[in-house]
Amino acid sequence: MTKTAFIGECMIEISAASSSNSTEPSSAFGPAKLSYAGDTLNAAVYMARASKLILQQGKTAPTPLDTAQNDADISYVTALGTDPYSTAMITAWQQDGLDASLVRQIDGELPGLYAIQTDNSGERSFSYWRQNAAAKQLLKDGYETVLTGKLAPYGMVYLSGISLAILSDADRAKLFTMLATLRQNGTRVCFDSNHRPRLWADTTAAKNAYATMAPLCDILMPTFDDEAALFGDETPADCARRWLKAGAGEVIVKNGAQPSTYITQTGESGTVTPPKIDRVVDTTSAGDSFNGSYLAARKNGIDIENAIQIAQKVAGRVIGTRGALVDIDDLVL
Repeated sequence: MTKTAFIGECMIEISAASSSNSTEPSSAFGPAKLSYAGDTLNAAVYMARASKLILQQGKTAPTPLDTAQNDADISYVTALGTDPYSTAMITAWQQDGLDASLVRQIDGELPGLYAIQTDNSGERSFSYWRQNAAAKQLLKDGYETVLTGKLAPYGMVYLSGISLAILSDADRAKLFTMLATLRQNGTRVCFDSNHRPRLWADTTAAKNAYATMAPLCDILMPTFDDEAALFGDETPADCARRWLKAGAGEVIVKNGAQPSTYITQTGESGTVTPPKIDRVVDTTSAGDSFNGSYLAARKNGIDIENAIQIAQKVAGRVIGTRGALVDIDDLVL
């Protein structure tokens, strides 16, 4: 049985207290609700949810990589405190079907916090309070050795640019060493650069980190707008080729309502056009849901183009509904 671990940060989210199906934009002030969210956590949840649909709808290939996959095979890896908010987050993840046994809880630490606003077009803006977030301490005090051992049985690990950016330079180097060790022992590494400029000291630091990460990646899923802003890529194909040249094995470039572009070291390449969406309500977790669903499809032996189509359908449902984690149980893949 192939296990997958998602490494990153989940934060407490403050957002407008409206129905998850509301089509109204969130207001700047007024009633608010507390929830939790994080790019890697969102991707983990959607991998679990998409995996269920793929199995239920018989979408698996004749020889899937994992014929016995279930939610408990998907673990979330982060650091939290021992406070009530941290405990509630862990409970919520378990209720979503994720294994939380690899969460490191550190006395005296707390989760990060952010507030989210969504405008009339579904685009988001954020305010963060994460300077002392527990997730930044994940690899402190030699814990990378412990975590490497715990992740040894896993067939796949996933992380993002945020997973890299929140760590100190020293801890980021530990993470790269850990990933290299896991990969040498057969673990596949999946990555979404998900570039967030405010988390990096400067663009040079970010580019250097991504250059180190690229040859460690078996599957890489960047977003074109982010990549064009950082690297000056003129087209999604340019972006895909750049990552491939840097050492990534399989690159899928997401591009919103425009076609997704893919290219691999084995010579496969092409584009896949997403279905039309009547109205974009909230783009929160669009890329995360794509990533998790794509990995669920690939893990079940589905080829790249069909995996992208599944991922696009899930992302389409997500952006048409308010909230990061939406119900996809009735979605036909």
